[in-house]
Amino acid sequence: MKPLKLEMQAFSTYLERTVVDFERLNQAGLYLISGDTGAGKTTLFDAICFALYGEASGSNRSSDVFRSEYAPNDIPTIVELTFMVGGHDYFVHREMAYCSSGKPKPS
Repeated sequence: MKPLKLEMQAFSTYLERTVVDFERLNQAGLYLISGDTGAGKTTLFDAICFALYGEASGSNRSSDVFRSEYAPNDIPTIVELTFMVGGHDYFVHREMAYCSSGKPKPS
């Protein structure tokens, strides 16, 4: 699986609609996602896993922490992922259900 584009809104620390264009990185070949502690690296992997599977990328976190605590009730938590497998492009749109209090709905 090759990620092409990741879009997040009200997801974890990414309140505003944020786009990560992996296609530009893919053109350069191999790339590294690096940064200081707390820079958002794990959040990118969590967003990809949430888009694909509806859960976090690691077993020590649950998906109920994905809704940004700063998001007003009228801004939905959205993750969209475009990726390639076997020469075919796929698109996933996932929204997190949440209560009017802004808290994620219990599963």
